[in-house]
Amino acid sequence: MDVNKLSRREMTELQNKRLHSTIKLAYEKSSLYRAKFKRAGITPSDIKCYEDLVKIPFSDKKDIVKNFKGAIADKNISVYHTTSGTSGLPTVVGFTKNDVDVQVSVETRNLQTVGVKKSDIVQNTTPYGMFFAGIDLHEAIRNIGATVIPAGKLPTAKQQVGMVVMFAPTVILGIPQYILKLSYAYEEMFGKDPKDTALKKAYVLGEPLSDSVRNRLEERWGIDVRQGYGLSEVGSGAECEEKNGFHWCEDHALVEVIDPKTGEQLSPGEEGELVYTTISRTGTLAIRFRSNDCSHIIDDECSCGNKTIKIATVKHRFDSLVKIRGTLTSPYTIDNMLFGHKNIRNYLCVVEKDEHGVTDQLKVYIESEREDMRVSFDLMDKLGGGVCFTPDIIKYVPIGSIPIIGRKEKRFVDLRSENPDNEIVREFMSSVK
Repeated sequence: MDVNKLSRREMTELQNKRLHSTIKLAYEKSSLYRAKFKRAGITPSDIKCYEDLVKIPFSDKKDIVKNFKGAIADKNISVYHTTSGTSGLPTVVGFTKNDVDVQVSVETRNLQTVGVKKSDIVQNTTPYGMFFAGIDLHEAIRNIGATVIPAGKLPTAKQQVGMVVMFAPTVILGIPQYILKLSYAYEEMFGKDPKDTALKKAYVLGEPLSDSVRNRLEERWGIDVRQGYGLSEVGSGAECEEKNGFHWCEDHALVEVIDPKTGEQLSPGEEGELVYTTISRTGTLAIRFRSNDCSHIIDDECSCGNKTIKIATVKHRFDSLVKIRGTLTSPYTIDNMLFGHKNIRNYLCVVEKDEHGVTDQLKVYIESEREDMRVSFDLMDKLGGGVCFTPDIIKYVPIGSIPIIGRKEKRFVDLRSENPDNEIVREFMSSVK
C-alpha cells in the first residue's frame, strides 16, 4: 500500500478499522491488556476511533518486562527480539510472521524516505542478533533491490573500514557515534581523507543525534546524514531531506502526545511524552504505550511529498534527565556541546558524590589529539552557564583509552546509582589519576 496515495480521510478510516481489530484481538487474546480493559470497565465496542484512545489505560515498558508473554496476542511467534536495555532491563518483543513482514515493509519505506536507491551499495553496521533493526534493515535493503553488506557482526572498527575500501559502499547504516569513530579509523589505517571514499549517505539510528555530531559526520565523511527513530515494541520512522522530524508509520502505529505529569492528551505542536498504539501487529501489542520520549507532532504538509505525519526530533527521554546539584540536564545537551569542538574525538562525563558522600561532582574526560586550554575554559564556562554546573575536573586522556560502555557506547555515567557499568568506569578513573 502506498500511503502517500491516501487522503487524510482514507488514512483515518484505515487507522480506525485497524485500531478496532487490534483492541478486539488484545481483549480476546492478551492477558495483560484484557486485565487492563476490565479494570477500566471497557470492552472493544467502546473503542472505535482515535478519539476513544483516552478511555484506555496507559501501558509502559515495565508492564511488558514483567509479563512479556501476557502482552502477546497471537502466540504463533516467528521470532523473539529484545530491546537494547539502555534504560534498564531489555524488553522481550515477540514478532509473528505478520509482524516481521510489517516491520520490514516499514524499514523499506524508511530507507526510501532517506533516499536509498536500487543502485546503492549499503554497509549495514547495525548489530545482527537480538536487536531487531539489523536483520529487518538487511531485508529492507534487499526489498529495494540495493546491495547489502551485512557487516553488523564485524567486531572491530578496522574490519568495518576494510569493508568500506573493499566494497565501496555508497550508504552506511549504524549508530552515529560508531560511524564517526570509523572515520578516524579509516584515516589512521590508510592515511587518506574519509571524504575520498565512495560513501554518499549515512542513515543513523539507535541514539539521539545532536547537531554537533551530525555536522561532524557530514564534514568528515563528506556525506548527507539522515536520522531514523523507532522502538522495538512499536515501529519506526525516518527523516526526509528536510531533516526536521521523522515521517511516522501512522498506518501501523498511532501516536499521541501527552502531558507526562497529568496524562492529558496534547494537540499537534505541543511538546510532551510520545505514546504509541500498534494497529497492525499481532504478536506483542503496545497499547497506549508510554515511550518516555519528549517530542511533538508535526502535521504540516512536507515539501518532500510524503503525506504521513512527522514526529519532531526527539531530544531526550524523560527518564534520562539527570539532576546535578539541583539542576536537571540532558546527556544529549552535553553531547552536543562537547562535540561542538572539532578536536574532541571522544569523551566521558561522570557524576558522583564527593568523598564525604554529600556534594555532586562532575568529571569530564576528553580524548583529543592535543590538549587545548581554550577548549577547557569554554567547556567550563558553558557547562557552568546553565547546562548543569561547572565541572570539578576536565582531564585529557590518550585517544582510545576511554572504555566502551554498552552497545551504544554510553558517554554519560551516573555513579550515584548502582548499575553494571560502574565498575568499568571506576577502574578507568583510577587508571588516569
